[in-house]
Amino acid sequence: MKNTLPCILLILGISAKTSGQVGIGTNNPSINSVLEVSSTNKGVLLMKNTMSTISAPSPLAAHVKGITTYNISNVNDVSEGLYQNNGTSWAQVAHDIPYGTLSNSFAAADNNGWYLLNGRAVSSLPANAQARAVSLGFTLNLPTADDRFIKTKDTPEALASPSGSSTISLIQANLPNVTFTGSAASAGSHTHIYSDRGAGSTTNSGNGDPNPEADNTSGTYTTQASGDHTHTVSFSSGGSSQQININPSYLVTNVFIYLGN
Repeated sequence: MKNTLPCILLILGISAKTSGQVGIGTNNPSINSVLEVSSTNKGVLLMKNTMSTISAPSPLAAHVKGITTYNISNVNDVSEGLYQNNGTSWAQVAHDIPYGTLSNSFAAADNNGWYLLNGRAVSSLPANAQARAVSLGFTLNLPTADDRFIKTKDTPEALASPSGSSTISLIQANLPNVTFTGSAASAGSHTHIYSDRGAGSTTNSGNGDPNPEADNTSGTYTTQASGDHTHTVSFSSGGSSQQININPSYLVTNVFIYLGN
């Protein structure tokens, strides 16, 4: 037993100081560390395990806070990468992008778990991305972001529902309620001709006679109410019902949704 420990330390290249620091590849580990690994051409290789979901402790028998492992599976809500256990679940290290996050990009194709939001069939996605798309509510197709702006959800609206238009058409109800008044030009004056019979029965415009007559040779007279009439005028607005474009100035990008690897 006396020779066992020195042999192990020699094989591992470990130097231990009386202060308690342990060095691998170094004879002078930092006094602030319990263990220091040093190399100019090698790295630390962690254990590789297969996880099933972030909520299950597997490959552990139970959740243990602080354990780190490299997961090699791509299933459910986990993808390949470095994971750390917080005592109740697994969390991917340096990964804080929730599935379903949208991002604008000049990239032209799917990349690193980001999928172009172009209305494609969910069945055309990789199996893991399909499962995450379904969990977000997309069972048949991803929505398309082609020629659309992104807006926040209004109360009655469904998430990912397309709506809106890039143009509008004005109708009469859109116009201001204004009454226009004015007078006819002097060139619009006119006369009505009648014949003065001078004596006898009276014929006036009330019965539709085109030549009304009065039975006195002089005097001032008022026509009957039945002689009231209107003049109709019409004019063109000059418009052509062209729609109004309401698109502001914009910069063209692609839109991607994050579904992981």
